[in-house]
Amino acid sequence: MVLPATSNQHRIATVSPVGGCSVEELRALAREAEAGGFEAIFSPEVPLYSAIANAQVFAEATSGIKVGTWITSIYMRQSIMCTAEALTVQEVSGGRMVLGLGVSHKPVVTGRFGIDMGDPIEDMRKYVTEVRSYADLTSPLLTVKRNLPRLPIYTAVLTEKAAELAGEVADGILPHLATPAHVKKLIDAVHRGAEKAGRSPSEIDITHGISSFISDDLEAARGVARKTLSVYASRFPFYRRVVKNIGFKDVTDKIDSGADLAEAVSDEFLDAVALVGPAEGCRAKLEEFRAAGVKLPVIVPYAVGNQTNLEVMRNMVKAFQR
Repeated sequence: MVLPATSNQHRIATVSPVGGCSVEELRALAREAEAGGFEAIFSPEVPLYSAIANAQVFAEATSGIKVGTWITSIYMRQSIMCTAEALTVQEVSGGRMVLGLGVSHKPVVTGRFGIDMGDPIEDMRKYVTEVRSYADLTSPLLTVKRNLPRLPIYTAVLTEKAAELAGEVADGILPHLATPAHVKKLIDAVHRGAEKAGRSPSEIDITHGISSFISDDLEAARGVARKTLSVYASRFPFYRRVVKNIGFKDVTDKIDSGADLAEAVSDEFLDAVALVGPAEGCRAKLEEFRAAGVKLPVIVPYAVGNQTNLEVMRNMVKAFQR
């Protein structure tokens, strides 16, 4: 049985595995999230997996849950084709598509694929403006029209500058790896941007991606969390900056000094940004993020021990479903 969507007070969403998975698994994961009453399921994007294509798989396997991207890189697609593909998912899903956009990271975009990154803020402004004009049919470049429900556009935000831009041009924000205190700063920046653009801040959805490592074995959960989150703190410049900005420069300093990556990540850092350990404690921590202003928590579940992707999703849904 598919449960009805939860109230605003208890909205919740999730994502498919960050490392990608099979189409059959995507279908099963989406059905599991929908049956658990989750509002949305989003797909990350890692080559060779397309977040937009994965969203279509979600849509075809479900009937009511929102589907979308978390996120798709603006540097990997021309804005017109991104819009075209997203609109197809919007049509397939009957208006359930949420297009999440981000800039990814220079080591991936430029270092791995040789694509130049300009000014991420201004490039995002231009990209969102173009996608919006194609989707709402106001672009003079269009010769073919598609009359579909409005396409919501959310943007990844790790800094206040990016959040302010989202307040100007986006329908929602997609932060990740933030503390509740940092979330509040991002929300304030969203409000500044909305007011600058003559919009009501209430128009912008406040989501937040929160990694979860759910297990009754707290030490095992912490061990997996350290290994997982150390990757963000060591490899990706934008996330390294976030780690410093939220008060954990000691983590990046230890990594830079050559310390073992997992040992560089403290319990204090894990407790500040993630949901780690038994379900009851994870639920309590989630409420701290809601109290900080997060309207739609996006749970990013990871396996603790030998679990399949579907078992991880079931375990997480059981912990958080209403």
